[in-house]
Amino acid sequence: MEIADFIFYENKLLDSERYDEWYELFAEDGVYWIPGSSQQTDPENEISIALENKLLLRLRIERLAHQRAFSLQPQVKGLRLVQNPCVLNADIKLGLIQVETNIIYSEYQADRTDIYPANVIYYLQPKQQSWEIVQKKVNLLAVDGHLPCIQLFV
Repeated sequence: MEIADFIFYENKLLDSERYDEWYELFAEDGVYWIPGSSQQTDPENEISIALENKLLLRLRIERLAHQRAFSLQPQVKGLRLVQNPCVLNADIKLGLIQVETNIIYSEYQADRTDIYPANVIYYLQPKQQSWEIVQKKVNLLAVDGHLPCIQLFV
């Protein structure tokens, strides 16, 4: 699968709420990261909005499906507009490809739509005839200002 097709597919899974399939796109040591500030460089020693390994991703996916996830009622829907991804760097020795794209993520719940523009950096590694996510870093444009509660994955 071409890199751009993989990125579009990953976002389509999120738009379609196919979280179990999305989860499988991550490497065993894969990480989903949303920095807590525009200047943040260290995900582990600085406060992040999200820093989730596969175990935490699984727990969040289970929460999204739980009948007592009251913050998700009424239903929350998400939709992403994804710009063409471009390869920033390819480290042949490590087998990692760094890919960047910009997205506009919209989240709708109870007659309210919140818009989150973001720059997304992926670190991908080959897996069979496709790719897997080693890290997905979501740099929210408005991270240094007021952010409403983001209910789903960006």
